[in-house]
Amino acid sequence: MQAPGTPSVDQLLVLLTVVEEGSFSAAAKRLRRATSAISYAIDTLEAQLGLPLFDRGTTRKPRLTPVGEAIVSEAKAVAYSVETLRARVRGLLDGLEPEVSLVVDSIYPSDRLVTALDDFHKKFPTVPLRLSVQPLEGVERVVRNGDAWIGVGGAIHMNTTGLELMSQIGAVELIPVAAPHHPLALSGDTSASRAGEHLQLVLSDQPEPEGRDYGVVSLATWRVGDLTLKHRLLLRGMGWGGMPEPMVRADIEAGRLVRLHLRDWGGGDYPMQVVHKIETPPGLAGRWLIERLVLSLPPYAGTTQSRTASIGEVSPTSRETAA
Repeated sequence: MQAPGTPSVDQLLVLLTVVEEGSFSAAAKRLRRATSAISYAIDTLEAQLGLPLFDRGTTRKPRLTPVGEAIVSEAKAVAYSVETLRARVRGLLDGLEPEVSLVVDSIYPSDRLVTALDDFHKKFPTVPLRLSVQPLEGVERVVRNGDAWIGVGGAIHMNTTGLELMSQIGAVELIPVAAPHHPLALSGDTSASRAGEHLQLVLSDQPEPEGRDYGVVSLATWRVGDLTLKHRLLLRGMGWGGMPEPMVRADIEAGRLVRLHLRDWGGGDYPMQVVHKIETPPGLAGRWLIERLVLSLPPYAGTTQSRTASIGEVSPTSRETAA
């Protein structure tokens, strides 16, 4: 059996046009070609494939054969790929980068991130996105390793030496919470000594602490590297800890968690910023996404010194946060 030939993209587009228009003459009019040219393209395609695509003898208008219907289905996929390719090329010619790679601090509210990414996809449907979510200093590490071009992370967990600081992106409010049946939620004693008697869940990207802890008031701590897992542990009542307010708002309203009013750690703002490596600045799509992310968070008006003191977090040399 002779192997089928390779049809051209133009032949497949002619085939689809004939099917959509219902006749060779109508396809010729739409494509601004002679009817004989359309017939020749279809005849050549059938000869190359070795299959009859149209049943021309039973009706006045060409009707697809069963194998013709199967070929049309594949031709549609090819045509879609070609259009996607052309759109990508137009974007590259207009200055769009071939890909946007982004790493975001896990404290960034996921609902706002999803909304921003949805807007990004609508604005730049042909630009692929590579997204990583990391805790704390993991954002800086991923950017420096070159695994992401844009990093959105906590200001106190990011050493910008050798990086380009693009924008202060805003802040996320952190609050201490516990399950309603937790002793701290049931007791009126919210002193630091009282809180220190209970297990504190601490977000960390390292199994062992490095440097001095800030905002960690309990001798008994679990260091958890995943914010979602920490959330589940808090809901189970296995400890208390700080969480992004947007992430636990529905839990507090539903009574699944209780906001604690601790004397020495009442919460605070977690300021965030956007960085990239100096040698890999974002292109048009990346800059648009950054501006969209900036608008997603409320602005932060404090200074670096005051926000570190008010939030009670960690020093830049440490890898834990009470969040």
